[in-house]
Amino acid sequence: MGACKVMKIVLKVELYCLKCKFVVLKAITKLMGIDKIEIDMEKSTVTVTGEVDAVAVVQQVRKLGKMVEIVTVGEDKKEEVVKPSNPLECCKTCQHISVKVVEYGGCAIM
Repeated sequence: MGACKVMKIVLKVELYCLKCKFVVLKAITKLMGIDKIEIDMEKSTVTVTGEVDAVAVVQQVRKLGKMVEIVTVGEDKKEEVVKPSNPLECCKTCQHISVKVVEYGGCAIM
């Protein structure tokens, strides 16, 4: 059995109100392997990221009586953060430690 890949699935779903959003969110969260769900009410899109099958996601939403259209399905490409081997080690030439704010809100000592 091969390793599952993390997929990013974008669906176009009928979303008219907050109740629609809640019901769709609740239905999708019943599936195993989901890492993240993003719902854009303005664009009527639902983005599901995780080790989950697109067909299973569509079936869950269709059980609610909602019209669903698959927009895209593909591997989730996350940017890899390069970490130094020893973050507290100072460079030997200048004897300085630099601190850099990284994307997720933390900081890394370089």
